[in-house]
Amino acid sequence: MKLLKRFLRYMNPDIDPKVIRDMDRQSIRNIHIISVILMVFEILALIVFLYTHIGHFDHDAMIVLISVSYCIILGLTAYSLSGKMLKKNDLPHSRFFLFKIVFYVAFFAWAMLVDYRHYRAGDQMMTFYIVNLVTVCFILFRPWIGAILVTCVYAGMFTALYTLDGAAGIQPLNYIALALASMASNAVRYLSLARGSSKAVRLTENNQDLENTSRHDGLTGLMNRVALEEDAAKMDGQKMTVYMIDINYFKEINDQYGHVAGDEILRETSRRLKHLFPSGHYYRYGGDEFLVITYRPAEENYGADTYDFVQEEYGVKVLLSIGNAQGSPKDEHELFDLISRADKALYVTKQRTHSAEFGGHDRRKHIQTPQN
Repeated sequence: MKLLKRFLRYMNPDIDPKVIRDMDRQSIRNIHIISVILMVFEILALIVFLYTHIGHFDHDAMIVLISVSYCIILGLTAYSLSGKMLKKNDLPHSRFFLFKIVFYVAFFAWAMLVDYRHYRAGDQMMTFYIVNLVTVCFILFRPWIGAILVTCVYAGMFTALYTLDGAAGIQPLNYIALALASMASNAVRYLSLARGSSKAVRLTENNQDLENTSRHDGLTGLMNRVALEEDAAKMDGQKMTVYMIDINYFKEINDQYGHVAGDEILRETSRRLKHLFPSGHYYRYGGDEFLVITYRPAEENYGADTYDFVQEEYGVKVLLSIGNAQGSPKDEHELFDLISRADKALYVTKQRTHSAEFGGHDRRKHIQTPQN
């Protein structure tokens, strides 16, 4: 029973979808390369064939011409489709699987017809076995699927030859051994590449995690100054609006309610900014300052220079001061100049919100203690 379970796991292993996606793309890349090689060889063969058969085309020559042309068209089609698939990152596994099956069947159909003709002429069957070797090495199928496909093509080839002359030129035991070897090779290669892809996917995920950690603020999840420096180097002259946002009297909030409350207010502020400035790039600029860069028209963003909300858990009324500037920076220096202009606009807003006229002299008007 244990051996049966192990065999079933071997034939149908449980593999992470991300690993399967990586293996699918490997198979499609291999088909892309195989298609080019196939076209080159067949085009050369076509040139030689046409040169050697000038003026004496017969029935057999026409069959060869059709066979070579079919192979060239197959290679061109597979090359074009696989190239398009490789450019898309969101294709489902079923699309990759269907493409592999169609290519496999079309490839083997050509090989079987070619070697059927060779067998009738008393020549060796080479194309069928070469195609079998290529597919086992470069096109990945789950072991149980590979076993079914190999069984079908070997049985189909043998049946065709058996109807011709009882397959007299085939040694059944050798033929079966080759089929079993193909199944085993497909399974071993699939599982080996699954392990390799699994390691590659984990490494990629770890690298992405490290990159995200280095580029994002751990408290708010917004991007940090490191990310801003990197993004600034990518400026290309697009029109944008830059917003500098500051939490008024944040130190007093921390002093009165504690740093846990202050941290929650920072997180809530980051969430509010995504609502006020949709589709923006959000950065924690430092301490209680935030930076938002948006390419949307200014009228589609929040237009006032202040915004307030109540942090429900602690009952604190939070007031944000906002300054903005518009421009089309072509490099990082122009971007930081734009940020500096927005920071100056923020300073003007803070002067007003911190003034006695606005109530800034009395902190109690900005921090409300929840009523019992």
